[in-house]
Amino acid sequence: MTEQQSKPAILLIDDVPLILDLLEDILESLDFPVLRSESGLGITHILDQENVAVVFCDVSLPDINGVNVLQMIKQHTPEIQVIMISGQQDFNVARQVLRERALDYLVKPFSPEEVLQVAKQGVSSYFHAVHQNESRLEAQRRMADLILLRKVGETASSGNDLQKLFDQIIDSIVHSAEVEVASLMLLGDDDLLYIAAAHGLSQEIASSVRIAAGEGISGHVLATGEPVLVPNIDQDSRFKSLDGGSRYKNQSLLSVPIYVREELVGIINVNNKKSGYPFDLEDQNLLIAIANQVSLAMENFELVNNLRQQTLMLEHTNEDLVRVNRARTRLVCNLSHELKTPLTSIMGYVDLSLSFFNKLSEDEIKDNLIQVHGEGKRLEKLITGMLRLFSIESEREVWRWKSFGVPWSIADAFQYYNSKMDERNLVTEIDIQDDLPEIYGDQEKFGMAFNSLIDNAVKFNRDGGRVKIRAEVRDFEGLDYIYLQVFNDGQTVPPRAHETIFDSYTQLGDIDTEKPHGVGIGLALVKVVVDRMKGDIFLEELSEEGTCFGLMLPTEQTYNMLTS
Repeated sequence: MTEQQSKPAILLIDDVPLILDLLEDILESLDFPVLRSESGLGITHILDQENVAVVFCDVSLPDINGVNVLQMIKQHTPEIQVIMISGQQDFNVARQVLRERALDYLVKPFSPEEVLQVAKQGVSSYFHAVHQNESRLEAQRRMADLILLRKVGETASSGNDLQKLFDQIIDSIVHSAEVEVASLMLLGDDDLLYIAAAHGLSQEIASSVRIAAGEGISGHVLATGEPVLVPNIDQDSRFKSLDGGSRYKNQSLLSVPIYVREELVGIINVNNKKSGYPFDLEDQNLLIAIANQVSLAMENFELVNNLRQQTLMLEHTNEDLVRVNRARTRLVCNLSHELKTPLTSIMGYVDLSLSFFNKLSEDEIKDNLIQVHGEGKRLEKLITGMLRLFSIESEREVWRWKSFGVPWSIADAFQYYNSKMDERNLVTEIDIQDDLPEIYGDQEKFGMAFNSLIDNAVKFNRDGGRVKIRAEVRDFEGLDYIYLQVFNDGQTVPPRAHETIFDSYTQLGDIDTEKPHGVGIGLALVKVVVDRMKGDIFLEELSEEGTCFGLMLPTEQTYNMLTS
């Protein structure tokens, strides 16, 4: 574009060609393009097509009133300076045109000097008005940018959901930058970019896009680490393969990287400005500032999330400590009951025997000794159980690892508890799969654990109830386990106790309102032994009354696979 073509024009509107010739000759010395029109009806069309700075317009036109033309010019482009000319001195007309923001009012005949002076004033006023308008628009834009950055910063500071934060940032960019399409892409673990949040893209595209370094515009930013500003994609040799017409309505786009601790983690893309204008450096600087805000938001979110996780861990740890402390307190209370009862019995029978030794028959003394022996065995069982649990928990026990059959442990337990089962008329049901593989662990410790399960099944059963044992092979995640079930017809464990029943010192019942059995170490001991064997124990869901414990016990091959 030549210098002459870049200058705004002076438009002359008069229905008398002689006047137009006269004005054009006078204005020739100003070195501005001069346009002529003998009608005012096409003024809007002329202004749409031409860059006009000053208009000389006759007040009396045959097709339209000159004042109306003045109004149309000012409505279309307020910066254009209009000089109204008239063949007669009319104060009312002069006042009206000046009220409509005309620059001046000339009365024919006018001198060349008068025309040049007002034309120069008009050009100067036009450039001044344009500059003021540009400054005002720039101020508005900068204010909008600051508002956007503040909004993004506030969103980043207050957000506790990273996806919600990304969505809000995209909405802010679309609204404030006035674009139709925007996306925020993040770098995944596979080193491919995926869309984390978007506006103006279909859900199918947003969920399926994966971009590698060097692919397209986003891939170019990922590969180079530098922003990409494309005023016209059809003229950019770097992206010749892209179809600008279908994706970018005005052929302009902008992409900037997001860095967190000097590491590129994502990209912000925008295109299709609603104004239709191409993106410029101001847009790029704004988007870089937004990218910095996003980076801070991601860092803050990570820090806050880590603090929250640590806080939750501390809360859970504190809850566990409180629970264990309460459980230990219950243990002390319950232990005092459990130990005091047999001790009281032992001391009572011993005192009775000593006090009435000469009066008691041999059978009576023998009966007292049998009672003392029984209570002593009860004490031994309580103390041994606690000591074994403490020893196994502290990992001071020596484990003698080998493969052994589950049926042996079942047989030993039923033989040990046979008399107690008979006393309560309990019915035994055993279903063991043929050729059941052996499990791997310490046979003595597993036997002790299984005895605790049978002890529970007997202790918490109802008179005449059932004790059912079932064992079979189960495949779990491609590994072989022995699936063992221990069921009794007694009370059902409430749902609230499912998560804590295997914890140390936990019992059903309240020692202050009902007398629980034992000191709460049996299931905890089972849990510790089964966990050490790389197995699992859990409560089964039942549709009937009763309690059923399920165990998954690994074979030797499975154990080796789990520990390799």
